[in-house]
Amino acid sequence: MEPTLPAVALAACVGLAGTGWWLLRSDPPGTVLLALDEQVLERRTQRGSLVGLLLESLGSRFGPSVSQLSGERRQDDIRHKLDAAGRPNGVTVERYWGRKAAFTVLAAIPALLLLLAGRTIVPVLLVVLGWFYVDITLTLALRKRQAAIARELPDFLDILVVAVGAGLAFRQAMERVASASRGPLADEMSVALREMGVGVSRRRALEQLRARNRSADLSQFVTAMLQAEELGAPLSSALEQIAADMRRSTAQEARRAAARAAPRVSLIVTTVIMPGVILLLVVSLVLGSGAGSGLGDLLGK
Repeated sequence: MEPTLPAVALAACVGLAGTGWWLLRSDPPGTVLLALDEQVLERRTQRGSLVGLLLESLGSRFGPSVSQLSGERRQDDIRHKLDAAGRPNGVTVERYWGRKAAFTVLAAIPALLLLLAGRTIVPVLLVVLGWFYVDITLTLALRKRQAAIARELPDFLDILVVAVGAGLAFRQAMERVASASRGPLADEMSVALREMGVGVSRRRALEQLRARNRSADLSQFVTAMLQAEELGAPLSSALEQIAADMRRSTAQEARRAAARAAPRVSLIVTTVIMPGVILLLVVSLVLGSGAGSGLGDLLGK
């Protein structure tokens, strides 16, 4: 048996096991932002399967050395990216580097077997995949969470407009709507409300809310709220205008997504469906013209 097959199979098993462990232990996006107790966060990351314990052990051993290779700017970028992704599964900057090192070490095991078998390209690809595996999963979680925030924002604003119109102050209305809602947007609003509760000004809390996320719609909402506060515009009217703008922005984004999907559909139709249809027509014409007595004759059998 070729030594390449067991090594590739081992790498696939390690990748699938790591993915399954991450999915099983993942908390809902944004809930970790609400866990202010570091001891609770530590207990969450300590539980898990044998694969999780192995990753934690490798990460604690090699993570600090890998983390020292990056500068402060890189550390800040990773911290902002983790915040935008909702810190899935309680990942901090230190655990991020630890998991990068752990997956790289695990990927290096089948890569070493392949090197001993005389392979050169596949081992390099395995090590590169192990190094960037955490970045890939983090980017996917970030995009999913920010898309969910943009999708939930118009409905959140509509309910907030009703609450403010009913006579509630802005902070009380946000508390009421956030407590009745579920999802990453409600989690982010709850974090902003907690910051206001410990003495942070409303402007500063909204600015930090905008800085934690990469959603253009959420940034537009915060900017409009800050401008309305500076100009002294009525809060209810400002929220109604912002909600209408969000609805228009969501509709425009849906139209842009549909426009982007049209070329993809055309490509699939051209490369997959059309050849099959043409082949079916050609076979039907050949069989119908009497050139062959059957499919067996056509295939040379």
